[in-house]
Amino acid sequence: MNTKSSRGKRYWLTAIIVLILFGILTGFIYVLKSNVEPPSEVVAITGPAEYINPNANPVNANIGVYVINVGNLDLTTGIYFMDFYLTIACDRPCSPDVDILNAASAPEIEKQSADTQGDTVHTYRVRANLITNVNLDNAPFDEQTLTLSIGDKQATKDDLVFIEDPSFSGWDYGHLHVLGWFIQHQWNVSVSEDAYPNLPGLYSRFGFSIKVYKPWLSSFINNIFPVLVIVLVGFLSFLLSPEAAGERLTLTSSTLVALILFHINLNSAVPPHATLTYADKFMVANYLAMSASIVISAIMLVLRDGKDFESAVRLNGWVRWVVPLLWTLLLLAITIWQFNSAQIITWLQGQ
Repeated sequence: MNTKSSRGKRYWLTAIIVLILFGILTGFIYVLKSNVEPPSEVVAITGPAEYINPNANPVNANIGVYVINVGNLDLTTGIYFMDFYLTIACDRPCSPDVDILNAASAPEIEKQSADTQGDTVHTYRVRANLITNVNLDNAPFDEQTLTLSIGDKQATKDDLVFIEDPSFSGWDYGHLHVLGWFIQHQWNVSVSEDAYPNLPGLYSRFGFSIKVYKPWLSSFINNIFPVLVIVLVGFLSFLLSPEAAGERLTLTSSTLVALILFHINLNSAVPPHATLTYADKFMVANYLAMSASIVISAIMLVLRDGKDFESAVRLNGWVRWVVPLLWTLLLLAITIWQFNSAQIITWLQGQ
């Protein structure tokens, strides 16, 4: 009786020590984050107050683009190539000075139209490397918006106002091929106003955007399926008897190392980002499951060495079903929240 009592105290003491160590480790991570990460900043991107010029008589220019080629999307830099025709039709003679605002390098702009319509219609062939904001929140199932922003180098809103004209815009969808991506059929045009803190006036800007997304099947097979296989192989340790606790510990430890190496390789294909992607959250869930398996294997090793086979058998019979079940539920919860968080929050607010 005293032997069982002393063993129970030893196990409780071990569990308390492990919890204390994890608490200290959590505190270390929090202190590191609070001291290394700078406080968030609020930056106001606004220009001076708009001055309404009663004598302004700006040129109204209908504008649109027809895309004939898109390609070479590089997620590490956000740079892609676009080849398109630009059409500007003014309500009176005008001389637009076209500026590709989000060009990553000097674009190639070739004027196509001759002065046959009173210098009111201007057509250009533009080839440019453009830069866009890369959104990796849902990687490897991410969707990217390829944007094009056009303005005039000198004219303010008092001189020139762009008007989106969908009849001028479109694309040669059958000949657009972005390697590794599918292109959505819908494209969007818009007109906005930009203000610069150090410059007076507002500037009219035209925007064109298309969306590309990763094929689901290839993303799953290349990025998710290998991880599931690795974890399931690690879960084979639960089929081993408690007497094979050493072999269980070896299997689970090697599985965790394999997960870490795969995660490093997975992140090598994407640029550094400020938030966790879906792939990161998915890998954290697998780390937790395999870490729990390692802890269980270590406990069984201690029980085996202490000749307490009865406790080892009871523990093994309980965890061999609970850990895989909790793992699958955690993966399901992470996936549902990642892709439906906005709908869930809206639903909760409506309750």
